[in-house]
Amino acid sequence: MTMEKMLQEICIDIKQSVPDKKSVLKIIAHLAAKNPILQKYSEEKIYESLQTREKLGSTGFSNQIAIPHCAMEGISDFILGILIVSEGVEFDSLDKKLTKIFVFIIAPSSHKTQHLRILSTISNYLRNQDNINKLLLANSPNAIRETFLRHTLDKEKLEEQNVYQLFQVVVQNNDKYEQCFEEILDIFTSIEDCNFYIVEAENASKYLYKMPLFSMFWHENQPQQNRVITAIVRKSFVNDTAKKLNMLIEKSQTDPGLLYFVQDIYYLNGSLNI
Repeated sequence: MTMEKMLQEICIDIKQSVPDKKSVLKIIAHLAAKNPILQKYSEEKIYESLQTREKLGSTGFSNQIAIPHCAMEGISDFILGILIVSEGVEFDSLDKKLTKIFVFIIAPSSHKTQHLRILSTISNYLRNQDNINKLLLANSPNAIRETFLRHTLDKEKLEEQNVYQLFQVVVQNNDKYEQCFEEILDIFTSIEDCNFYIVEAENASKYLYKMPLFSMFWHENQPQQNRVITAIVRKSFVNDTAKKLNMLIEKSQTDPGLLYFVQDIYYLNGSLNI
């Protein structure tokens, strides 16, 4: 489930003032209970879960923010909500100042990894002072929701793009690997939606032999050129591509001259002509 689906307008509210921390948690429990996912739970039960978490350590941080959260058995997905207290309220924050922004999470107890990821996303968002200021200026639940999602949706779109990996294959230019180079080109050419390019590069020995310390390791038969193939491959084709490259390496036995590695691509845009 995306942040957009987790954060419903019915779970967002603005209060001018709230007397204390207990009252804040009661309001949050009331907001959370509006979400159909929690229909089997009473507000009191939700409040107790939030209170139990607070006893482990306050979820109030510095700079006017808090992220109250808890995990509950038997719920199908995450509930997010936001409470703004315009005048601020004492919430045992780290900087001992009043807290104004409460972004809360009610999580399924079986989804700990995603719970941590959502906490991290919200924490990163609230570290930005500009984001805090915009939330405090929002004057309705809808405006708060749109303000919050504007950042987190952009982040989720970036994560959705993370479906490619980067292959870098280094082939040393000698007679033995000339045919190997052509086979590697065939591998990447046959992959759907694969962009790749080739860079001619000097071998390190060309520079090292000029240094007195390394001169004894130089001989004229050493390959001086490398070809570096950089290919962008969809994750669904990565295993098959790696198997084919491994077969080429095994065929060359123990002779050096062929190396590859694979990296994740965080973001990708554009295309290349072959």
